[in-house]
Amino acid sequence: MTKLIIMPKYGLQQDEGTVVEWQKKEGDRIEKGDILLELETDKAIFEYEAPDAGYLRKILAGDGAVVPVLSPIAVLTDTVDEPFEIGDAEAPIPTETTEPEPAKAEPETPVISQDRVKRSPAAKRRANELNINLHTLTGTGPGGRIVQADVERAAQTISAGRTPLTRMRKAIGAAMAHSKQTVPHFYVAIEIDMTDAEIWRQKQMPKPSVTDLIVKATAASLVRFSALNSSLDGNDILTHNTVNIGLAVGTDNGLVVPVIPDAQRKTLSALASDRIRLIEEARQGKMRGDAKATFTLSNLGMYGVTSFTAIVNPPEAAILAVGAAIPRVVPHGEPLTIAVRHIMEVTLSADHRLVDGLIAAQFLQTLKQDLENVDMIQSWI
Repeated sequence: MTKLIIMPKYGLQQDEGTVVEWQKKEGDRIEKGDILLELETDKAIFEYEAPDAGYLRKILAGDGAVVPVLSPIAVLTDTVDEPFEIGDAEAPIPTETTEPEPAKAEPETPVISQDRVKRSPAAKRRANELNINLHTLTGTGPGGRIVQADVERAAQTISAGRTPLTRMRKAIGAAMAHSKQTVPHFYVAIEIDMTDAEIWRQKQMPKPSVTDLIVKATAASLVRFSALNSSLDGNDILTHNTVNIGLAVGTDNGLVVPVIPDAQRKTLSALASDRIRLIEEARQGKMRGDAKATFTLSNLGMYGVTSFTAIVNPPEAAILAVGAAIPRVVPHGEPLTIAVRHIMEVTLSADHRLVDGLIAAQFLQTLKQDLENVDMIQSWI
């Protein structure tokens, strides 16, 4: 059987991807899960894992190719000498039409640019001298090619204190502006006493992070309040059967969101291991896997931020913003006394089309109860 490998779509705003480097060559035997190649989007570099086993018979998009999402980039066959035609290959390319397209005499070959950046040799040489990223420039030459004048103009702009937006910053801005303009946000906050959880955490070896505790508590609460683990698909609500927690991670180039899949099934140690690996890969500009987040968590507590509100990342229903646990004098215990406790504020931003205030409040109440219950936390080990 002949199968097509296609350019995956990693995000709502992605319309193309760049082939960075093939890790396999034509004729190689491929096992499911092998790293086939590295792909670059406007957010990060991803390692693409083979979806099926077989032989890599034909590479359609070489290193440096810029390819529209869902377009074929390679051909896979079951045997090493199996005859194939690209037009007959099977590919998991979704379509919104229910009627077949008219038959074509010959299969269409996708138009693929083999240059990651269209630029003249002089422009490349001058950009290297001035340490200017060609990805940030818009070309004024023939066919949009970047010429030396574009580089010189950019250098003058930077020297005047102006820096053009990078591809990632443009993508983040477009996605967040779209969310604020189209998603009816509402916000609910609650204070959580993290004192006992912190005492418990300090006694553990290896020691989980506060983020690990919050991820686990969030995943457990989402199982109970599935409306917050849903997404909007046109006029339909999709309720997900797994909890995939996206972690908002700041990098030198902007914000990326690596995903911990099936968080509701994992122990604290497994979550910690995944978190460490994913954040390290994200900061290196590499992210593996293609799991899609069903809920996002943004924690700025480690920077001393006490509270903030985050923007929902469509099509997700909500995002949780986590502040620092700071010592405060509060009423505590039975009988009631005054004590210094470490209080953490979390704020849920939710899409009112999918979630009502009551569900949001109940979710936060459950989250608070779990994180304030050391016996519950102990059960997560």
